[in-house]
Amino acid sequence: MKQTLRLFAIAAALCGAANAHAVTDAVGDFLPSYTGSQAGAYDILVADVSFDPGSATFSLHAKTNGDIASRPNAAYVFGFNRGGSANSPFGAIGVPGVSFNATATMRSTGTGSVGTNSFAVQVVGDEIFGTLSASLLPSNGLTPDHYTWSLWSINSAIAGLPRNADFAPTSNISVAVVPEPETYALMLAGLGAVGLVARRRSQRR
Repeated sequence: MKQTLRLFAIAAALCGAANAHAVTDAVGDFLPSYTGSQAGAYDILVADVSFDPGSATFSLHAKTNGDIASRPNAAYVFGFNRGGSANSPFGAIGVPGVSFNATATMRSTGTGSVGTNSFAVQVVGDEIFGTLSASLLPSNGLTPDHYTWSLWSINSAIAGLPRNADFAPTSNISVAVVPEPETYALMLAGLGAVGLVARRRSQRR
């Protein structure tokens, strides 16, 4: 029985691994320096980034406090530190912990870009999702599974630092790594074996 519970605990931990580094952010915590609309779409509530080694892709996600598509000037910038030298340009607005040397921008209009390269974006109500190849974020010293990230929302109708509305998180964290398929296969095989043993024991009683 204890072994069964232990394996179920492992299974639960593995299933949650992809979201292990998701962050939540307070409602209505716009930066004092932000000069734009305080509509909910600019207010980030949840953000997460995961890396899938099997497909060599990053999955980006943000949930906001309001409908995203209704705000055509809203955009969400994921800043990545890929190793090596990085910029930390937000100290002047009270966010010194964010550093990056590459960005991936997802827009409320359903487009995404890394520099001049585009990637797929989907907007669903108050959430926005993006998937991009790791080749768009080449290493600058770290492997992709060790990149760190942060996210900030912007109002693209405003220039300069006052366009930055909300940060989540306010300092870099590591990407979550999606377990390899082999890991899931081993986990399921182990659970299946434990189930068979438990069934045989119950039949003997």
